[in-house]
Amino acid sequence: MTAKLKGIVFDMDGVIIESEFTHYSAICEAMGERMNQSYETFLTKCTGGDERFAMGRLAELCEIDYDEQQFQQWSQRKAEAYKRLVSKEAKAMPGAVDLVLSAAEHFPIALATGSRKVDVDAALEVLAGGELKGIFQIIVSSSDVKKPKPHPATYEMAIEGIGLPAENCIAIEDSPSGIASAKQAGLGVLGVSVMHGRDALKEANWCTDSLEKISVVELIRLFQS
Repeated sequence: MTAKLKGIVFDMDGVIIESEFTHYSAICEAMGERMNQSYETFLTKCTGGDERFAMGRLAELCEIDYDEQQFQQWSQRKAEAYKRLVSKEAKAMPGAVDLVLSAAEHFPIALATGSRKVDVDAALEVLAGGELKGIFQIIVSSSDVKKPKPHPATYEMAIEGIGLPAENCIAIEDSPSGIASAKQAGLGVLGVSVMHGRDALKEANWCTDSLEKISVVELIRLFQS
């Protein structure tokens, strides 16, 4: 890219926090014993979107009929379960906290996530001792947009919030739908192949298997390559 890097937008789940199993456990608790799909199925078929997508897909796979009232009940139970579980299990992805803290010293940074605001708040409250709470200029969750990832609205709102054009920003993502969202919004994307393999992230501009290998200097180098 020939443009200069001026801002960084981070995804949350699978990039900053190792939380997919926590989400899965909370959903299992919320949906009850009829939710019989494995964690592997959840990862491959139900992640990358928002909570409505994940629960709807799981309900379909489990052949569970539900209406809006049922979904809202699941959603409330899931929020309560996630808050309890993440307070015990919050674990940062390798290299993520250091990169976020370093990035914040050099650039405006944003968080663009498919999680609901209540889940984001619960995670940031405890992750790394709350060290990342308040560090992002803007947090855009699925609660803030009508169309979540893979629609570009999440990233469009994030870069608007840090006051930068897309061509000067890089997104850090771990899922195909997140990559699609960022690229449709015009951002370059660094894929992190932890939850999904490199083949699944082939639409990313660049890819790494760990943020431990990525520094701000390396992000600038990648962006200019």
